[in-house]
Amino acid sequence: MTQPSGTSPALHYLNLPGARTVTTQAVRAAAHALDHAVREQSMICLTADPGIGKTFTLHTLCEQRPGLPALRLLPRPQARPDDLRHSLYRALNLPGHPPHDPGICDDYLRHALTQPPRMVTVDEAHQLSAACIEYLRYLHDDPDPQVTIVLLASQPRLRALRSKQPLINRVTAWHLMGPLDPDEVLTVMPAFHALWQTTPSHTLTRLDGLWAHGNLRRWAALTHQLQAIRHRHPDHPADPETLLRRLKPRLARTA
Repeated sequence: MTQPSGTSPALHYLNLPGARTVTTQAVRAAAHALDHAVREQSMICLTADPGIGKTFTLHTLCEQRPGLPALRLLPRPQARPDDLRHSLYRALNLPGHPPHDPGICDDYLRHALTQPPRMVTVDEAHQLSAACIEYLRYLHDDPDPQVTIVLLASQPRLRALRSKQPLINRVTAWHLMGPLDPDEVLTVMPAFHALWQTTPSHTLTRLDGLWAHGNLRRWAALTHQLQAIRHRHPDHPADPETLLRRLKPRLARTA
């Protein structure tokens, strides 16, 4: 399933003109895990290696579920619980400025989160301090707000997040998103961008094996390079083989 990227162009890496959103096997599995968490109003963690597309996937799944308002938080490094409180206050579009008193602010938040059921997503969750995790635990354990909490964390940093004891007992699923498998590349990339629709399968396979390795961010970078070649040489078709010729010397120097 695809949809034009014009619905949310800023989501695609490098804002690629003509890029489309593609429902991959990893996206379908993440959707299943997310829907289960929403039914249970539980806390889950969505993790992947950098560039696989966990943040993009979550944004896309939220847009496909307009009946479940999503509150997206991106805490700064070394954030404090007050930072989360104030971010939630603004995400809920509550009037005025967040109260300075934590108890009063929490009363406003609890009331606003009671209806309708909502999803709170926290990107770069591996950066959260122990105090911020305790605050999320407080939101999750409160019986009145109807909240599903989704944590996004980079796979290389997951150990730090899993060492937090309050999460061990509350995260019901640690969902790992994997890269595209080699066969999936042959169907996903032509659907992702028209530049790949006439590319031979063996060329896609070689580009993936040499450079992209099923990583969507790397494929977006290759697409960007192919677009640049086309803009520089508008009278000649953009040839993916050009990318292979460029990559081979680069890889040889780093070997």
